[in-house]
Amino acid sequence: MKWRRAVNLFCLLVLAAVLGGCKDEQRVSIGAQAPSLAAFDLQGRPAALEKWRGKPVYLTFWSADCGGCAADLAALQKLTDSDGQGNGPVVVAVNTDPEQTDIAPFLRQLNLSYPVVRDQLGITKERYQVIGTPTSYLIDGQGRVVEAHQGMQGEAALAAMFRQAQQGKS
Repeated sequence: MKWRRAVNLFCLLVLAAVLGGCKDEQRVSIGAQAPSLAAFDLQGRPAALEKWRGKPVYLTFWSADCGGCAADLAALQKLTDSDGQGNGPVVVAVNTDPEQTDIAPFLRQLNLSYPVVRDQLGITKERYQVIGTPTSYLIDGQGRVVEAHQGMQGEAALAAMFRQAQQGKS
C-alpha cells in the first residue's frame, strides 16, 4: 500500500514538472523588457508592442464590469485628446473579459480613440501578473517597463504620468 502511494506521488510530481515546463515564463519586472502581448485588436489582428517602438506605451488592463476601469479609460481618453502634439504615451487598453462578453456597448459609451485589444485567453494577463483590474504599466520607447500600478489611478495621477512621458523621463 505504501509502495503504491509512493508511485502515485512520484507520477504526480513528474506530471507537475512536465506541465510546469510547458509554460511560457515571460514575466514582468521593473527595468526589464516588457513581455510580449498575446492579444488581438478588435478586427482580430495580433497586437504587438513593437508597433509602438520608440514611443512610451501606457498598457492598461481593464474589464467591462469594473467602474474604476471605466473612470481611468475615460480619463486616459481626455488626456489623449488634449495631447495635440502626440508627445504623450500611446495608450493601449487590454480587455481581460472572456470572448463571450460583449464589450461593444462599453466601448461605444466611452468612445475611445486609442487602441483596444482583447486578451481572451488570459495569456497577456498572466505574463503581466494581473490579479485584478485596473492594472497598468508604463513602458518606455525601448520596450522596458518603468512603472506598474494596481488599482484605479485617477485623473491627476494619470496626468502626471502623461507629463513625465512627454518630458522623455519614461
